[in-house]
Amino acid sequence: MIPRPEAKAVAALWVLGAAMAFALLYASGKLTGGLVPAIQIVFIRYLSGFVTVGGLAMARRQPLRQLLAGGRRHLHLLRALCGVGGGACSIWGATHMPLADAAALALLQGVFTMGLAVLLLRERIVLAQGLAALLCVLGALVIVRGNADAATAAVDAALPVSGWAPLAMLAGAFLTACEVILIKVLSRHESMLSMLLHVNGLAALLLGAAMLVLWQPVEPLTLAALCLIGPMAIFGQMCNVRAYRLADAAWLAPFTYSSVAFSALIGWVMFGTVPGLAAWAGTALIVGGGLLLIRR
Repeated sequence: MIPRPEAKAVAALWVLGAAMAFALLYASGKLTGGLVPAIQIVFIRYLSGFVTVGGLAMARRQPLRQLLAGGRRHLHLLRALCGVGGGACSIWGATHMPLADAAALALLQGVFTMGLAVLLLRERIVLAQGLAALLCVLGALVIVRGNADAATAAVDAALPVSGWAPLAMLAGAFLTACEVILIKVLSRHESMLSMLLHVNGLAALLLGAAMLVLWQPVEPLTLAALCLIGPMAIFGQMCNVRAYRLADAAWLAPFTYSSVAFSALIGWVMFGTVPGLAAWAGTALIVGGGLLLIRR
């Protein structure tokens, strides 16, 4: 059945809401002025996310014990490790480079997911998909080179640009792609609520012991704001689920790339950062390659 125009418009709004939520998530480290370690932000995200999902389960009268039961805890644990690593890399990278560039590099998750699907799930690709992936990689190289030049030329300590930040974003995109593959495997046997409970709970447990040593004091107002990251991430995921139930993924694809525009807007309004020519060129290549990839 072809989706009605009204349903497609609503689906687009859901995707825009998800893109805005994830743009704010990437910006969380920069918005705290870099004073809160990325790993601590990730811990707060997963802990508050677990509380949020637990509340949803209770509201739906679904027993937590039943949702947490199952024999695939090793896959949930591996997913939690990928999520923690990917989140820490992405937040740290976005803290030390322009937000629009960081959001564009995060979009490479699609290319990494395609490669892992071929290697691990034995899926096949056609020539057009390979060319689309090549466009995305070229776009990433343009952004990485542009940030490397900016790091060399930067002399103002008030505008730090780390040469390692693009590599951190690439690592974050790869780990997120690993998590996507695990989600695809787990979704054959688990409900969405069960998967959310497992990943948020296990990630919070994994980081809880480390926080006994690594925790940095945070002002109450900042801590309260950071506690919104978990519910915001859950909101973004649920927005995507609702959107893809209403419209085709291929039609919604252009709206998913609005995260770059939202990140650029946050960077401009909050930090006065204007993307350079390399950022726009690299983003155009990644978006073009991504759209071709989804179309194929």
